[in-house]
Order: sequence, then C-alpha cells, then structure tokens
Amino acid sequence: MKIDRPIAIAVILFAIALLVFFLAAPEYNTFKKLQADLGEKKAQYNAEFDYYAEITKKYYELKNLEDDLKKVDNALPRDSDLGKLVYYFQKTATDSGMLVRDLFLSSSTAGSTDKKVESAIKEMVFSMSVMGNYSSLGSFLSSLEKSDRIFEIISISFSTDSSAKLTEGAAIAGGKIQQIYNFNLQIKTHSY
Repeated sequence: MKIDRPIAIAVILFAIALLVFFLAAPEYNTFKKLQADLGEKKAQYNAEFDYYAEITKKYYELKNLEDDLKKVDNALPRDSDLGKLVYYFQKTATDSGMLVRDLFLSSSTAGSTDKKVESAIKEMVFSMSVMGNYSSLGSFLSSLEKSDRIFEIISISFSTDSSAKLTEGAAIAGGKIQQIYNFNLQIKTHSY
C-alpha cells in the first residue's frame, strides 16, 4: 500500500495543528495569563513599596521634629494637672520676689463655647493675689511669657494698703525704697 504524499503531509499537518490547538494553545494562554498576573503583582508591589517608603520618610521627618512636638505638648498639655500649675505659679512668683497670698481656680470650661466649632480644648482661669513691687511683677510676667506653657494674662489690678506703715509696706532694693503693692491677676491657660 502506497500512501499518497500530499495526503500524508496534509494528515501530518492536521495532526500537528490538533496537537498545537489542544496541547500548546492552552499552555500558551496560561502563560499569557500568568504573565499578566505577574505584571499586576509587580505594579502592586511597586505601589506598596513607594507607599511604605513615603511613610518611612514621613516618620523620620517627624522624628527630627520631636523636640518641636514636645514644645507643642508642653504648651498645650493633655491633662489639666492643677497641682503642677499651682506649684509652678507659687515657685515662679517666689523666684521673682513676690509673696503669694491667694491662688485659686476661678473658672474652668470644657471645650469651645462656639457651637459651630467643636473643640476639646479646655480653658482654666486662675485668680492670684500676690504682694511685691513693680520690678518683681515684671519679672513674674516675664517668666510666664518665657515658659513653655501658654499663659494669657486677662487682668491685672493693684492696690496699696494706705494704713500700713512705710517700713511694713516698703522694701529696700539697691538703696532705694520701693513700695509694696497688692496685685490681683487673672491668668488663663489651656489644656486638652
């Protein structure tokens, strides 16, 4: 039996086409799909890498600003520790050459009074009665201004005791007699 050459070539080509169609084509399609998935995964990896690189960069920027953030935390502390504030006022007044007669919390508000602006910032107003001269008052106010905490002087009033003798109501500083006054201060501070 003799097989015709063109028919044999056609049958072989048909068999090769069937093998390619049923065996190689699905593998090629799987390869293309895996290649597309790999491209997506690389893009996702690169996006996440850039994201985490940006977070790391911001972290180190904030780490470099840590001292500034501590100053902000000191200026507006999280808690309203009244004991520390009273101690600070007494120590600062004493260091400035003043005598604290009275110190009390006159008002405290929790949050903003403006209904449009919701705020967690609390205001505390202290009333303070001290005795001293003008230079000691200036030194005290300067110390408050230089402190890390934000203090706002609402009002200052002063008076003298007219019935006091000159020696009781006066202090000698640098050879000059300085009058001692009673100062009443209202000081506002904030916390959140």
